[in-house]
Amino acid sequence: MAQSPSPDTADYLYSLANRGEYGELIRHIRDHDNQHVRYGAAGIVAESADAFAETVTPQTQQALIGCVLSEPSDAVRANILNVLLTVDESTFDTIITRLEADPESTPTERPYPLILTKWHSSGRPSLRFLAVVGFGRVGSQSTINKLRTTLSRETDLRVLRRAIEAAGTVGDETFVSPIQDHLRADNDEFQQAANSKQIAAVKEAAVEALVEIGTNAAYEALVTASRSTDDELKEQVIGKIGRFGAQETVDLVVDELDDDSNESIREEAAEGVITTFTETEFDEGDAVRQQAIEKIAEDVSTDVSEEFASIVEESPHRLEQRNAAWLLGQLEGSSEKAVDSLVDTLDDDDPDLRRIASASLTKLDQATVEGKIETFLETVDEDTEAHTLASFVKSNLHDTAAEAKKELVEYTHVTSPSDYTSSE
Repeated sequence: MAQSPSPDTADYLYSLANRGEYGELIRHIRDHDNQHVRYGAAGIVAESADAFAETVTPQTQQALIGCVLSEPSDAVRANILNVLLTVDESTFDTIITRLEADPESTPTERPYPLILTKWHSSGRPSLRFLAVVGFGRVGSQSTINKLRTTLSRETDLRVLRRAIEAAGTVGDETFVSPIQDHLRADNDEFQQAANSKQIAAVKEAAVEALVEIGTNAAYEALVTASRSTDDELKEQVIGKIGRFGAQETVDLVVDELDDDSNESIREEAAEGVITTFTETEFDEGDAVRQQAIEKIAEDVSTDVSEEFASIVEESPHRLEQRNAAWLLGQLEGSSEKAVDSLVDTLDDDDPDLRRIASASLTKLDQATVEGKIETFLETVDEDTEAHTLASFVKSNLHDTAAEAKKELVEYTHVTSPSDYTSSE
């Protein structure tokens, strides 16, 4: 077991930290021949890791990674890893990559990946964290078994969360049951019982991992979680379960659109509906969209157009924006925000999104759209496509439904939602 440095040495090392001289502390970690000094220096940097993170540079990160890979003492190594865990978790992947590149050159007598087993059995969480990162990369039957053990027995929330992420990456069916158990986790089960943020992170990782595993059992586990009384968990599930792309998923997420009491769940349900559209196979896309429209019309009494308008305005993904813009044109009701979002989209950089928005506007409340379009026409130049599209919308507002549909198809070529909503 590593011992602390002498009191005088400790005082000196603390004085370096107090003055922000982290480069000198790292030099002690890297170069000092006394293990106790290295241990103390690494521990002091770990104690002030938040302050250190504000000054860290790529060079200092690389220096610490080098220390991890060369340090003979696991006690010192664990302290260094504690620093890196605060500064940048991705450095653990970098460490594993370096070990993969030169498996014989480990800081102990055991080569990579056998060294992972030693770290996995350590009482120090940061070493176990590094081990599960490696297990996720190796993906052998042995490491799958060790990951499964971690999912069942680990008590450190950071290690557990990363093990769940690794399990999702590996994708083995046997992970489903232990991951599902963590969807029901509460504070009393863990050592860091008061850290609700880390518990929430574990549950979010569990939802994502089940989506990545993608089997029927994983889907059923998420369906069960969607009925949870834990609203945060329910939001995560509803927002992601649509990535299964199944028609059954549409019904599940549409049901949550009708939750008058929880705006966050309605927002996640709207995201889930759009995700079912974008994740469904091309030849099933129109059927899934029609299924969603019919169920919304039958079962959703709440005006949810604002939720889909937010996706049009805020999503970083074009496919999601296009699908949401198209769906707004299919809803029976339309809020002022929905109309505003579609009108603003007429001037978007994406030509497909512009056309879908114009098509949807012709189907919304005539009185609301007309005033917005008039105002929009006053703000754009006549020789722009935005002006042309707005003029097209205005001219169609007073047509009969049949005339509007005919002109819509001829002008925009939007004959089916899949024309512009199924590919980038």
